[in-house]
Amino acid sequence: MAYLSKSERKQQIIDSAKKFVLSEGLNTLTVRKLAEKAEFSVGQVHHHFDSIHDLKSQVFLALVHENLNLNRLPDNVTTKEKLIYLLGSEATTSETPYIRVWNDAESNVYSHPTFKQVYAQAIKIWQNSIIDVLRIGLEKKEFIIQLDRINEIALRLISLAVGLEFLSNLEVEGVQFEFFHHQIILAIQQELGI
Repeated sequence: MAYLSKSERKQQIIDSAKKFVLSEGLNTLTVRKLAEKAEFSVGQVHHHFDSIHDLKSQVFLALVHENLNLNRLPDNVTTKEKLIYLLGSEATTSETPYIRVWNDAESNVYSHPTFKQVYAQAIKIWQNSIIDVLRIGLEKKEFIIQLDRINEIALRLISLAVGLEFLSNLEVEGVQFEFFHHQIILAIQQELGI
């Protein structure tokens, strides 16, 4: 391996861990598996991260930012479509690994105390992404909402998406993709006056 600065090596480990997590899942990530797959030494990983939970936390947050990056969408996507994308209602095969990462992260909330804070931080990042889109829609006069209610609207939309995803994961009868998507569209219409 070529010489890299400490920050470059840490970023290289995070990038390798992101690829691992997207293909294998967050819950399967171990220092040993990552070291084997990415050809790092176990010691290098431990040198840059206090624990596997620290590594998982940083990788999860990096993937959250990546998943919520609207620059990945085509230029002609409407504000409403951006909102639908952020709520996971039109998940494509390329987004499926990110949904699995969110689900894996959610399962870690109660198994490790610090991960609860990390998950809450991810929800806040998600909320801010939705707020940004709501503000754009408000400026373009596409949405009819009161600015002082924008935070709670974002949280209600997130709550609906998380709840529907949970029901879908439980394989509750009638909660398939079409139902999920329809409920998200209805909520957007009701919340935003469109």
